[in-house]
Amino acid sequence: MSVDTDLIVESLRKRGHTVDSVIKVPDNAGDYEFVIDGLTLTLDEARALLERDQAEGRRAPAVTTGS
Repeated sequence: MSVDTDLIVESLRKRGHTVDSVIKVPDNAGDYEFVIDGLTLTLDEARALLERDQAEGRRAPAVTTGS
């Protein structure tokens, strides 16, 4: 699967998030991890964050769970 990590990073930064790094992880662990707003998120979590930001029409915090 080809992933345009530069586009994801650019989109996150345009929405006000801080992206420190993109980490390519071993094949058995997934594709990529992103350090966003100080938290390490999987590719799926980063995409979900972008989708939530778009749906809300604003920047949302990276963490939504209260645990």
